[in-house]
Amino acid sequence: MERTPEITLPAVRAFAAVAAAGSFRAAARELGVSQPTLSAAVRRFEDSAGQQLLHRERDGVRLTEHGRRVLPHATALVSAADDLGSLLAGRDAAPLTIGFLGEAAASDTRRVLEVIERESGRELRLRRYDFDDPSCGLLSGASDLAIVWPPLGGDEALAVLPLSTDQRAIALPAGHPLAARHTIEPSDLAGQRWLVPGTPDRRYQAFRHPGHLGITDIAGVTECASIEEILELAAAGQGLALSSLSTGEHYARSGLTFVPLPPAHRCGIALAWRVSDSRPMLNRIAGALGPGR
Repeated sequence: MERTPEITLPAVRAFAAVAAAGSFRAAARELGVSQPTLSAAVRRFEDSAGQQLLHRERDGVRLTEHGRRVLPHATALVSAADDLGSLLAGRDAAPLTIGFLGEAAASDTRRVLEVIERESGRELRLRRYDFDDPSCGLLSGASDLAIVWPPLGGDEALAVLPLSTDQRAIALPAGHPLAARHTIEPSDLAGQRWLVPGTPDRRYQAFRHPGHLGITDIAGVTECASIEEILELAAAGQGLALSSLSTGEHYARSGLTFVPLPPAHRCGIALAWRVSDSRPMLNRIAGALGPGR
């Protein structure tokens, strides 16, 4: 019979903290332990795995491929242990961290947060993310749940509950020849320069690239770090951007127009959490936000 690795909670906690903080020094400070103690705990955890989980680099650490698969499970175990400790001690459970993406802003975001707070019985802490992490902290273990705009890379590790859909639109300068249109066909967009998310998540980026509309005649592409940067550059005439009508409502600004694509072109907003997170409150939240609610 194959031997199951011996795993201790301090070792799991050490690995999860280093992965989330991006360095041993920052994680040691967060956990209130010495760096050698933390390093030894992570080494024990890697010994249990039988392979390296972190690449040690001069400016910090990054996960190996196996480390990326292990991290969501490690984070879920640490969260469950913390919740159990609070319950046994009669303390309130730790606040939930809700990650959200700027471009995933929607009219029912407030309702979603109210449901999460009610069904979890927890205080909520909101954390804003940009294009460098479209999973909004879920894959790194920094968030408990997230309001996201799929599709996402690594989504096999995530449970994704669709909340709503929106019509896709093109963000362009108010003085652009296409700005007066009621709708824009993809065939009208040949020869334009485009603004796209600068992100390591290629699946997320591909959905926001003009190529997703079948446009092959592209004058150039500029990668941007945030939705605000995309909209500022679009207003300044530096390119067009694939967006949504809700983004236009939430980020309205002078000199910028949002013209919808035909109704068949849609995008979605979703609530996501780690598949490995088995806390009962997630089932309650999903049930309260599911279809027909």
